[in-house]
Order: sequence, then C-alpha cells, then structure tokens
Amino acid sequence: MPFSGDFIKRHAEAVSLFEDVQVIYVVRDIKGDVTKDVFIEESVKGGLSEKIIYYFIPSTGLAVLDKYVSEKQYRKIYKKAVKDYMAKSGTPDMAHVHVGMKAGVIAQWLKNETNVPYLISEHWSGFLNEASYRFSQQPFYIRTLWNKVIKGASGFSAVSKYLANGVQKQFSLKQVRIVPNVVDTNIFYPASTIKDDPRFIHISSLEELKNPAGIIKAIVIVKNTYPSVVLDIVGPENKQLREFVIAMQLEQNIQFHKEVPQPQLAEFIRQSIALILYSGYETFGCVIIEANACGIPAIVSNIPVFHETVEEGINGSFAKADDSNALADTIITMIKNRLTYNDAILAKNTSSAYSYEIVGKKFSLWYSEILNSI
Repeated sequence: MPFSGDFIKRHAEAVSLFEDVQVIYVVRDIKGDVTKDVFIEESVKGGLSEKIIYYFIPSTGLAVLDKYVSEKQYRKIYKKAVKDYMAKSGTPDMAHVHVGMKAGVIAQWLKNETNVPYLISEHWSGFLNEASYRFSQQPFYIRTLWNKVIKGASGFSAVSKYLANGVQKQFSLKQVRIVPNVVDTNIFYPASTIKDDPRFIHISSLEELKNPAGIIKAIVIVKNTYPSVVLDIVGPENKQLREFVIAMQLEQNIQFHKEVPQPQLAEFIRQSIALILYSGYETFGCVIIEANACGIPAIVSNIPVFHETVEEGINGSFAKADDSNALADTIITMIKNRLTYNDAILAKNTSSAYSYEIVGKKFSLWYSEILNSI
C-alpha cells in the first residue's frame, strides 16, 4: 500500500515539534520495484530527519531460505545505518520503536552496545483475540524473541485502551501507556459550508475486516428511501467490490477512488455528511479523528474500541456490528439528523485531544519521565 505506516510517520512528526527525531526505516523491496540492490531516501523537515532504506533480495524459490537471507540482510543494513547516524550525530538519548518487531531487535542490540534505553509503541491488531492473524499464531522463536524485546524495553505504549488490554494479557505487563493516534489539523479542518446532501465516505484498505461489502449492502437499503445517496469509497483497487456494486445496480450511487495523499483525502471528507467505518475489529481507527477534525461525524460499528473515540450524538453514531439493516437505519437517521451536529465544536474537541501538539507533548513528557528514572 502506498501510504502504509503513515500513522507512524505522523507520530514522528508530532514528536518533532518538541524533540529532534531521526527516523530510520528499513524495508525489503520484494519485487524490486525501487531497487535491485539498496536504495536510500532521505529528507529533513524541521526537527524530523527521515532515512528510508530499501533492499532487494533475489528469490531462491525456497520461502524459508528467502526469509532467512532477508532477515540477515535487514539486520546488517539497519545496524550500519544506526552506526552511521551515531558517527555523525552522536549517541541518541533514546530509541523509540513503533511496532515491536522487527525493529525491536535493533533497539535491543543498540541498548546492549551503548546502554541507550528504548520504548515500544504498538499499533498491531495481532494482539486482539478477534484478529484473523494473531501473535499467538507466530512461530515459537518469534514469540520468544518478541518477549525478550519487550522485557528489555523501558516503557510500552498502545494507541488505545482496547489494544493495551490485549498486549497486557499477552505479556503480563504491569503498565501500558495510552498515547492515541494523531491528526494534522492543518490539513483536516471544517469546510466553510455544511453539506446536507446524502453523501458519505468510507476510507480503508478494503480488507474483509473493514466489511466494505456490508456497507454496500446497507447502501442498497438506503437507496430505497434516498435514491440520490452517494458513497465515496477510497482505497486500493478491488475488482470484486466493483463487480458487487454492479451486481447491486449501484453504479450511480457508489464511486471508487484510489488512495490519495492526506490533503486530497481531507477534501473528499469535507464533501461528505458522515464517514462510515464498519470494521469487525480495530486498534484505533485513524479515519474517525480525521473526519471529526473536518467537522464530520462518523458512523461506526458498535465494537468496544470505537467507544474510546466516538460518543453517540456528539461526534458520531453506532450501528450494530455485521448487520447491514442496522447500518442502513443508522445512515438514514444520520441523513435526517445531520444538522444537529455542530461542525466547529466537533473539530475543536478533536483538536484538543488528537492534534500534533497534544500527542507530541504526551510523547515528550513520557521520554522525560523515562530518562529521569534511569
């Protein structure tokens, strides 16, 4: 996905308002689209410096061998990048790992070499019982390695209480700090006029867990009452969903759009009266706060994690999970009651909880606490 991991980048941008941040990200270019060897992208913006290193490993035809060779190359490249950084800029005060594996192994190595402490922030849904691909399904050596990485960390955070509970149960952690995802309010802000036409937006990877088919089924029902209803679906190309829309005779009601940068995404959101996110499970749901920052309420599935960000009738509404009839009823109610939502207050409340300044400060204070306790 072209915008994979952008929520982690936004965390780094938020922190860079208060601290100097060097991001080092190493990723395998499986198909060799970027390079047939090693390719480095670097950028600097304010207090944030980024280095993305792509590496290519020719396939041997043996998956196990490919994985071993790739992992060996990953660690070699990552360690060199860290050493190069320290040779130029000195030893960092702290390392911050987002998503414990695989970079956690590098943070553990750095701690062993230089005594630099490291923190872990987790976003992965694999710690949830509902997830189709779970931590408990990982090979024994991976789970063992992950446990060692977490044991060596000076602190651990998660983007929601729901995810934190899943992590605590898995690793028996005494404390997990909650630091939510962040929204750039310079990009996501309300429109000058309130939309009242029945136009909605769904933004996701369009995987099964996001239940896009359930949303489409709900639009079939809503169309009976509001023939002009429109749903913009923003996500990667999905031939099966397009065919489903045609089969449901919704070509005039549902429009597909490729993934776009955040400024364009914000424009799409501002054209809508509500976001629809109808997931079976989530660790947070970044698009909710992006919509809310635009003054747009969210219709979400009634699952525990969404109750951390959505309050009925204030910044959105709930629909029974995996029930297209219930979702259709909620959409219809939203069309009728849309003007009862105060866009300006909605955006203000979102900024006060999830802006770069608020979330960046949470991280900065956490860093200080850890360093002062060592």
